[in-house]
Amino acid sequence: MSRVQKNEKENDQAGELRSRIERQKAKSSLPKRSKVHQNKKKKSKVKIKLPMIQLLALFFILLPIGFYSLYTYFQDRPLPVTKSDQVVLKEEDKESIPTTATAEDLKEKESAKAEAEKEKEEAEAKAKAQQEAKEKAKAQQEAEEKAKAQQEAEEKAKVQREAEAKAEAQQEAEEKAKAQQEAEEKAKKAAAEKKNVQAAKPDKEGYKVVLHTVQGEETLFRISMNYYKSQEGIALIREWNGLKGNEISKGQVLKIPIKK
Repeated sequence: MSRVQKNEKENDQAGELRSRIERQKAKSSLPKRSKVHQNKKKKSKVKIKLPMIQLLALFFILLPIGFYSLYTYFQDRPLPVTKSDQVVLKEEDKESIPTTATAEDLKEKESAKAEAEKEKEEAEAKAKAQQEAKEKAKAQQEAEEKAKAQQEAEEKAKVQREAEAKAEAQQEAEEKAKAQQEAEEKAKKAAAEKKNVQAAKPDKEGYKVVLHTVQGEETLFRISMNYYKSQEGIALIREWNGLKGNEISKGQVLKIPIKK
């Protein structure tokens, strides 16, 4: 190998070393990733803050301009006309109309006004008449209803009186019939007692015979106690009437022998 080639090779090696040293210096001079991210965030915040400030500045610039434009708009715009203003304007228009109307026009206006007033009066009179007729019909209806209610009350009272009189008459008739029945029963009882107490002709043994009609719930014992004041008369009554036992029936006529 020649010397020249050796020199070139050494130069190349020296260049590579220099390039390596430069790359290492460049790597050592580069910032860390966290710092890079922080720098990015700061830049973005600055970028965001700047547009907000610009917008606020633009808003404060445009605000007075907007107020001024609104003020000029409402100044140039005509005001709305109210009803009172319209009335005033109409009156002014009427006053400003030239008085060139003829006598005929005035006469027609007066006649039209009179007709309108007449129609108004007729309508009012008609409405009044209708109201009076309505009130009259209402009063008549109320009077008819009152009279009808009074008539119904009278009829009801009459029916009630008739029913009470009928009930009283029926009660009196029932009481009268009851009294008559009691009188008849009393008369029958008196006649039966009179018949029972009547005396018969005395027989050979010196007895007189009394006919006795058996009443309800009477027994030989009671009959004997009634006539003889003792039980001894039971056998005598059985003997004289041909009775085999002490059984007797209501309405049966018994011979009661009584010593003289």
